[in-house]
Amino acid sequence: MTFFEHLAAREFPVTWWIRRPDQIDYIAEPDLFHDLFGHVPLLMNPVFADYMQAYGAGGVRASTFGNEPLANLTRLYWYTVEFGLIDTPQGLRIYGAGILSSKGESIHCLESLAPNRIGFDVKRVMQTRYRIDSFQKTYFVIDGFEQLFKATVDPDFGPIYYAMKGAEPVPAASVLEADRVFHRGTGEGWVAGGDV
Repeated sequence: MTFFEHLAAREFPVTWWIRRPDQIDYIAEPDLFHDLFGHVPLLMNPVFADYMQAYGAGGVRASTFGNEPLANLTRLYWYTVEFGLIDTPQGLRIYGAGILSSKGESIHCLESLAPNRIGFDVKRVMQTRYRIDSFQKTYFVIDGFEQLFKATVDPDFGPIYYAMKGAEPVPAASVLEADRVFHRGTGEGWVAGGDV
């Protein structure tokens, strides 16, 4: 609840410790490098900062409804703020702080054919399990920060929570029939759906 209150007040708490050299590529919990290098620069983007504030307000509301809505919001944070990709005219780019603070995951998410890259849909994201012990099996791709903000501007996710109530989460590596999947194009870039 406290974390959501900070975000809703446009405050981002950071940690004070730094990882050891042998942990430079991956660490399961955030450190100062992750927070300052990964999160803080993106908070200078006004639209992304508005998204974080709206997300925090949504979390304050969700905390009154029990654990299931909070799990949904945790997945949204994980797949956007921590492990999000953005589709740009120059191709897929990283914006998630969890990726930015890991050289190995930076290479994996953009160059490996192993993970799925799926177009952002807030309900789909909230349904999808994630991994904290290895590189992600799925990344969600936004069209722009405006898309994130529009998905959270009304912090009442009540209809989504209601529609998802009791549903089993989607496994991390799953691709659903309705997903807009990004594939390696004929050049170096990634293209969505049937544009291969």
